Amino acid sequence: MNWLTATNPRLIGFGIFLLRVTVGIILFVAGAGKALGWFGGIGMQTTLKYFKDDSGISAFWAYVSTYAEFIGGLMLIVGLFTRLSAFALTINMLVAVIILGTKNFFMGGGAYPFTLMIGCLMILLAGPMQISIDNILSRNRELKAI
Repeated sequence: MNWLTATNPRLIGFGIFLLRVTVGIILFVAGAGKALGWFGGIGMQTTLKYFKDDSGISAFWAYVSTYAEFIGGLMLIVGLFTRLSAFALTINMLVAVIILGTKNFFMGGGAYPFTLMIGCLMILLAGPMQISIDNILSRNRELKAI
């Protein structure tokens, strides 16, 4: 019965890995669609127009947001500069939640970016864990220090 209620520390790292890869893929695909039109996306020119017309966001911040998702999502997937990427993406998703507001929060509103924000925050707090490039680089630095 203990296996139903006890925390398994060995699986926490794997759980964070799954969260990191899932959130990373979602944000990478969204960013790639906005920046390059990949995966059925709208491309950068339409993204800039959408940000300006619908949200009043300048081109500079549209680029920052788009490339935070694109590059940050990729970094989460591979676990490189994980905490830095998770921090940038947490802020990016927080801004998305604020802009979308609470109107229709659960139906096309802020619930989706809010969920991604919480996922990024969890990754930020936990770090990359064992299955990551960050962990490999950290171990190599420790070996060189010996």
